Amino acid sequence: MSDHMGVQALFDAKAAGWPAKYGPAGQLTGRLARFAGAVKHRVDTGGAVLDLGCGSGELARHLAAAGYRVTGCDIAPRMLSRAAAADYAHAVTWVTLAAGWRVLPFEPGSVDAVVAASILEYVPDPFAVLRECARVLRPGGALLCSVPDVAHPVRWLEWPLVLAARTPLGLLARSTWPRLGWYLAYLRASRQRRRLRWWHAAGGRAGLRPAPWPARPAARAPLRLLVFTRPGEVPGGRLDRIGEGR
Repeated sequence: MSDHMGVQALFDAKAAGWPAKYGPAGQLTGRLARFAGAVKHRVDTGGAVLDLGCGSGELARHLAAAGYRVTGCDIAPRMLSRAAAADYAHAVTWVTLAAGWRVLPFEPGSVDAVVAASILEYVPDPFAVLRECARVLRPGGALLCSVPDVAHPVRWLEWPLVLAARTPLGLLARSTWPRLGWYLAYLRASRQRRRLRWWHAAGGRAGLRPAPWPARPAARAPLRLLVFTRPGEVPGGRLDRIGEGR
C-alpha cells in the first residue's frame, strides 16, 4: 500500500469517532480554539479560508459560522461524508482530493489563509505542499499549521515505537492490542519529524516567510504551531509586516 493510501485508510477508519474528539471533553477541542483564534487574528470576517485536511469538518464549519468563506478538503472520503452531513455543513464548500494529489484545485492567490492542522507530518513531500499553499495564498495571506515538536519528551519516547511500527510487530499489535495497534499505525503514517529550522527553510524555498503564532499556548504540547506568510502587498496597498498583528 502506498503512503498516500495508507494515510487515507488510517483516517477513513477513524471517521466514525472523529467528531467526538471535538466535543467538550475531546482531545482536539483545544485545536479548534487555537486555529480559529489564529484565523481571526490574520483574516477579516468574510475572507476566504482553505482548511487543508479538514477531517470531519469541525473547524471549517466553526469558521463558516463566524462569517468566513470556507473550503474544506481532504483525501479521506469517509471523513468528508461526516463533514458534509453535519449541522451547518451547507455553509462550507467540500472538496475531495486524490490520495496522491500534487496540485490543489484552486486558482493562484485565491485564499486569505490556509489552515493545515497536523497535516504536514503525513505527506511524503512537505515542500511540495508548502509550495502549493504559497501558490493559492493571496499576497499577505497566511498559512497556519502544526507539526510534531521533536524537542518534546513525548516525541523522544515515540522513537522506539516508530521503529516497532515499521516491523511485523506493528501488524501483530493491531490484532492483539487494538489501542496500541492504532497508535503504531499513526506512527507508521507520521513520517515528517523535523526540526524547526528545517520547516522554516522549507517554507522559505516555497516562497513563504515565518511569523509568530498570535498567542502563546498555555501549556507546551507535543505539537509546534507555525505561521508562514506570503510576502507582498495586501488589498489596500498595505505591505504585510512580519511579526505584527492586524
